[in-house]
Amino acid sequence: MALLPVPIMRTWTVGEFETAAFFNSNVRDTGNYLLNVPGAFITQNATQSLANSTWTAISFDQSVFDSYGGHSNATNNTRYTAVAAGWYIVFGCVSFAGNASGNRGCAVSKNGTRIQGAAGFYPTITVGNSPTSPSPPCIVFMNVGDYVEIQGYQTSGGALATNSNADLDSSMTIVWVHA
Repeated sequence: MALLPVPIMRTWTVGEFETAAFFNSNVRDTGNYLLNVPGAFITQNATQSLANSTWTAISFDQSVFDSYGGHSNATNNTRYTAVAAGWYIVFGCVSFAGNASGNRGCAVSKNGTRIQGAAGFYPTITVGNSPTSPSPPCIVFMNVGDYVEIQGYQTSGGALATNSNADLDSSMTIVWVHA
């Protein structure tokens, strides 16, 4: 299905006669948009090294679902770029390689700036553990061209890689919810 614009409902007037074209543009097209809103679920298959004590945008190299093409697996692959203006629910997680030192974090950022209240920070528990740090879901308004990212953070004392395992990949989910 082609990318659809956010529908704009029209105002009705007294004595107005509706035509098939009128209903197609106001009822059918609105329904089609609501059945095909912008959204994506993207994951990381290749590991990525994160520097100590530095928020780092996570690279995503697999688009499991991307209804409007807001993510590229090759160019700026840390980003989901809005193709329709509106409010989006955004959340994700960062999966880290096992390491018993320090803490791990995950945050949502918009246009490179972390969003207040959209970060989680977690202690590491055991060496054999590959901790996954989730971000809390947040609702973000984006204009066309704005982008969101998931950022990872770790304090192991040195560089630490993300984990790549079929059920432990880092990921980001984005869904348009409101104009």
